[in-house]
Amino acid sequence: MSTPPVEVARPVPMPDPMAVAEPAPAPNAEVWRFEVGGFIQPQYRWRQDSDVQYDQDGFRFARVRPILTAASKIGSLEVSGFLELELQPTFEMVDAYMTFSHGLANKGGLALDVGQMRVPISRQQLLSDSRISFVDKAQFAVTHPAGVMVAPKRDLGARVTLMVPSLPQVVITGGIFNGEGPNQIENINEDYLYAGRIEVTPFGPSTLAESAFGEDYLSLGASVGHNALTAGLNSEQVTYLGADIAGSWKGLSGSVEYLRAKHDLTEMQAIDYLAEGWMAQVAYLFPFTLPPGASSSAGARIELAARIEEVDRNDAVAIAQPGDPEQSVRGYTGCLSYYLRAHSLKAQLAFTHYEEIEDLTVQQQDAVYDNDQLLLQLTYRLE
Repeated sequence: MSTPPVEVARPVPMPDPMAVAEPAPAPNAEVWRFEVGGFIQPQYRWRQDSDVQYDQDGFRFARVRPILTAASKIGSLEVSGFLELELQPTFEMVDAYMTFSHGLANKGGLALDVGQMRVPISRQQLLSDSRISFVDKAQFAVTHPAGVMVAPKRDLGARVTLMVPSLPQVVITGGIFNGEGPNQIENINEDYLYAGRIEVTPFGPSTLAESAFGEDYLSLGASVGHNALTAGLNSEQVTYLGADIAGSWKGLSGSVEYLRAKHDLTEMQAIDYLAEGWMAQVAYLFPFTLPPGASSSAGARIELAARIEEVDRNDAVAIAQPGDPEQSVRGYTGCLSYYLRAHSLKAQLAFTHYEEIEDLTVQQQDAVYDNDQLLLQLTYRLE
């Protein structure tokens, strides 16, 4: 649900006999349009207890995200701003960028984003946490609580998106970023993260949302990126490669994705390593509606989803203990979703069974532990 556009009331100054008359606004000038939105996701988690940390049960806020947008036009140029904040567990800026866009002939388009935003690598990473068929994204697109990750997250930089004229189903995105991660004041090492993505949608609309709401579609994407990191005399080169397929058809939706990040290090005695992950998921949105509003097309809907995934954040160094942030894990997840207003208002119950693929520590001790979990999450999105 979105708030109506708000026209900014500008105060009229008293006449100044010494002032020079300003030119009148152009006839096609438009006022700024503002929208206030966001989403909240309260959650309950139950997880098997073990000697490994991060297994506390209880209520928590997965995300509390206010979102502010503003848009206007300067002639044929669209100008907008986007701000997304996180209030839990600590206050931080999530996204903050300006967009300049212009339509091109034959259904083409060009847009420039400047600020802090998502790096265009990995479809899972580009999805909003409020528009997925599961409670959480696949693990390779989620940062481990200890800070270890496979996919790059948000960063400060510039991003260009081209909808190819005469081929609107082909979208090419490229960007240059500091490569230091989100909420960094400046570029620490004067090197950059370069990222690019191409997405081809043979039929249906290109969309960054899961489940079979809206038109049927098929999307194929590929991502590539390179980042240079330095710390003193040590340096690290990270090369990203990824591929994904997503789509929906007659209530059935799903996606398959693979992402790898090759880390080449120059630090003495350091070992180069590969971080990678993949997932395959499918969901079915039942055609019947439930109360409330079961007699209308806006009634509640039920969806069943299943996912299998693997993640290995370091293939070269053996883990020190069970639950190590770089331990290789396979997960099987089943999810039941009750949608009242599609992704804007929903309740989701997900159960995940984990298997430790890397089942021995560097001392050859057993690294298998109990960590299955149940998540119940509510999502309310205002837009």
